[in-house]
Amino acid sequence: MNWEALGRLRARFLSFESATSTDYWSSPDELDSYDFTFAERIGWKWDTVIAELKTRGWKPPIGDIVDYGCGTGVAGRRVVAAWPEQARKLRLRDRSLAAMQFARRRAEVQFPWLPIEIDSVEGDVMVISHVLNELSEESLETLIALVMRAKVVLWVEPGTAVVSRALIAIRERLLVQGLFFRAVAPCPHALKCGLLSPGNQRHWCHHFAKVPLSIFQDPGWSQFSKRLEVDLRSIPLSYLVLDRRPVEAGSPTDNLSRIIGHPRHYKGYDKVLSCQSSGVHDWVLQKRDAPDLYREMKKDPGSLYHWKIEAGKIRSGTRIF
Repeated sequence: MNWEALGRLRARFLSFESATSTDYWSSPDELDSYDFTFAERIGWKWDTVIAELKTRGWKPPIGDIVDYGCGTGVAGRRVVAAWPEQARKLRLRDRSLAAMQFARRRAEVQFPWLPIEIDSVEGDVMVISHVLNELSEESLETLIALVMRAKVVLWVEPGTAVVSRALIAIRERLLVQGLFFRAVAPCPHALKCGLLSPGNQRHWCHHFAKVPLSIFQDPGWSQFSKRLEVDLRSIPLSYLVLDRRPVEAGSPTDNLSRIIGHPRHYKGYDKVLSCQSSGVHDWVLQKRDAPDLYREMKKDPGSLYHWKIEAGKIRSGTRIF
């Protein structure tokens, strides 16, 4: 493991220096170390998003998949692995030729049956991962134009306030009166984002990846955490899944609510920042009103629910994911 290179990369990412660099990969060894660590953590974000989509019965159309800003290619590999029957071709695009070549080699090993191209941007399914901090305004407009020609968009970013707000702005552009796409996730509706309403300026749309429990018994991940000062327990993300296709009959999309962030726990009650078609609201969940749901929120809160709300309080809830 190239710890020196990983430390240098982490410092660059935290300082946003990568936004002005053309290619920060210096060697295949550096790419390999990154793919095994930081990229794998990004992979857990994708696993969490994909798990929900599968739970809800959603899948991309059959077609070409574009992994835009691919880096080592973890996002594209996760999507193909989740829906191999839908993948006709994998196309890799990154400003770094070394990264695209690395990503192609990794994908060829995992999917020997799948045609793979590099430096190609046209496709049916746009897979976009961790690019907003690295795009100029001109590059972002180029990306939006590509997205407008796709059938489906799966977009995952860090769960920071700045990046989340940028992704919300992109969502608003792409959902104009339903002319372009419909929202699949995390949005439980296709109306204006409730976080843009007065009073919600301090909030941002972020969620948390499910971390494999096995890593906490792995000495390699323990060393990674200590050396690079990375908290393995918490991986915030922002994401957006959009689809041009019409909603299938029976799709469970009505009256859904999305928990933003984590519930905040107090003595005898929780506060739950929840997004639904009526807007973003801070609901109260009292232990005495719904003891089973209250215990679930303490132990393993979900993300997507059907709530029963009375006077600003959650009286009951059915977990969807």
